[in-house]
Amino acid sequence: MTDAAATDGRRALHVWGARAKFFADAVGIVLFLSAFCGFIIQVFYRYALNSPLLWTEEFVMIAFIWTVFWAAAFTVPVREHVSFDVVYDIVSERTKRIFSMISLAAAIAAFVLLVPYTWDYLSFMARRDSSVLRIPMNLIYGCYILFLVGFTIQAVYRLVRLFGPHWRHEI
Repeated sequence: MTDAAATDGRRALHVWGARAKFFADAVGIVLFLSAFCGFIIQVFYRYALNSPLLWTEEFVMIAFIWTVFWAAAFTVPVREHVSFDVVYDIVSERTKRIFSMISLAAAIAAFVLLVPYTWDYLSFMARRDSSVLRIPMNLIYGCYILFLVGFTIQAVYRLVRLFGPHWRHEI
């Protein structure tokens, strides 16, 4: 492969990644806005019209669940997730690299192991519907499988970069 072809490939991959990130962010925004709008509708009907709506409570809950798992899987970088880093902050960069590699490998292994069990549970939940909107429960909680897959892909990408020459960018 020539240097020009490699550069074109990297550029195309970068463009594709930027578009995927834009799409993921847009979906996250739509999910959050739908939860927020449902909440505002509920507040208006409950306090201004004194006639609470049942569907908005369930809708907001579903939209919030999807927003949280979507953001964790596709919009928040792995290194920005909540972590316990008291020891991590005081060690050298090389030790941070090792800590990151170990924790990412453990997370990847755990998430890969969770996929079949999650799929099995979602298949079981397909028999039940939500109480008000009558949405199958496997669709409501299906965002968790997206979280497992999306987070695992991000973690694998970061782990590979930690083995590369520019590993300091991943610390």
